[in-house]
Amino acid sequence: MRKNIIALSLLCAALPFTANAGLLDAVKGAATVANSASGGSDAGSSQDALVNAYVAANKQVLLAQSKMASALGASEAAALAKAEAESLSSGATKDNLSKADSVQSDVSKAISERQQAKGTKMDEASKKEYAAGLATLSQGVSQYVGLSARLPAFQSALTSASPLMIAKLSAGAYILKSFPNNSVNLKNTLVQAVSYAKSNDIPVPKDATAAL
Repeated sequence: MRKNIIALSLLCAALPFTANAGLLDAVKGAATVANSASGGSDAGSSQDALVNAYVAANKQVLLAQSKMASALGASEAAALAKAEAESLSSGATKDNLSKADSVQSDVSKAISERQQAKGTKMDEASKKEYAAGLATLSQGVSQYVGLSARLPAFQSALTSASPLMIAKLSAGAYILKSFPNNSVNLKNTLVQAVSYAKSNDIPVPKDATAAL
């Protein structure tokens, strides 16, 4: 594309000014389209990388919540988290991500309620399952925190994207907006889970404390 534009520019230089004017406008238009396409490609690639990483982290968190909810006897919440984790894919849209975050929040509340309820008892099998969930949660939180390194590149690409491209970047824009609040909520969830484990003689994985 760039070679064609250069060739057209040289041709313009060889023509009389009156004939040259219209052709120059065409060359400028082609250059603008080329630059816009390049910027759109960069923004799209940056969004794909960000969304894929976000999905991977959320799947881990949801799977962890499923195990922890199951260990606490919240079977409906456990099934909901597992189903949502399995439905998430690398091509997730803004709506997909928003739904996953909503499910994650609802399951987190169910887990918290079970942890605070008096008389909640866990046998050894349940404690083992909770510990496994806690390990998975810590991995998901670490992956989520790692997303912060990808945000500046996408934000820069989003800022320079053409108006036509903006609508196609809604998933990445959603992540930019929701990340600060979600990261705080996830860390609080992990803190509460570690505290509960310690209070109930449940082994706390090293990854869990490292992620705090």
